[in-house]
Amino acid sequence: MGVDGRPRRRGSESVARALAASDVGTWEWYAADEILRCDAVAASMLGVPRARGDRGGSFASLLDRIHPEDQRRIGSMIDTLRRQGGLFVTQFRTIPEADEVRWILARGRFNRTAEAAVYEARGIVIDVTASSQDGFLDEAAFCAADASAGGIDRVAELALMLFESAESSLHPHDFDRLKPLLDVLLHEIGRQLVGSPPIAHLDLIH
Repeated sequence: MGVDGRPRRRGSESVARALAASDVGTWEWYAADEILRCDAVAASMLGVPRARGDRGGSFASLLDRIHPEDQRRIGSMIDTLRRQGGLFVTQFRTIPEADEVRWILARGRFNRTAEAAVYEARGIVIDVTASSQDGFLDEAAFCAADASAGGIDRVAELALMLFESAESSLHPHDFDRLKPLLDVLLHEIGRQLVGSPPIAHLDLIH
């Protein structure tokens, strides 16, 4: 495909656009319909359709927008998660538009029923392009933590639960007022996840 993994040097207009799109995005997926539902922020970062009613994207459409050098790794990770479930924290590059490369930090969980069948998944994505090192993947940023552990991963788990609870329980007007504060919290958690000590060669733990 011949895509340069280095982020483009942005002018002031592009910087403003990047900053405006730097909020935390959320996504969810249900095995019953195989639809990957992204909010507007996540859809912009990943280059996939935004969820509208019962329409959205798919994991296949997501993989089409992932940088060729990261596709196989992320595709394999998704296949494993869909079979076995589990928590994941990983980074990868997306190409939401031609000649545009974004670096994404993604965290989420594929949940299983009591019979061990994966039935849903949900998580967050954060644009960390500005903190990438010269546009090349920093292997130390690939990290994962056991869901039972403490530290920033446990905080991330609770913060994501809080976000989901607020979104599902509050009146849309009340949630819209609270969301900017939750976004700030999740964004800072994402920054700290990037800096967490890595577990070698792991993107996920079941």
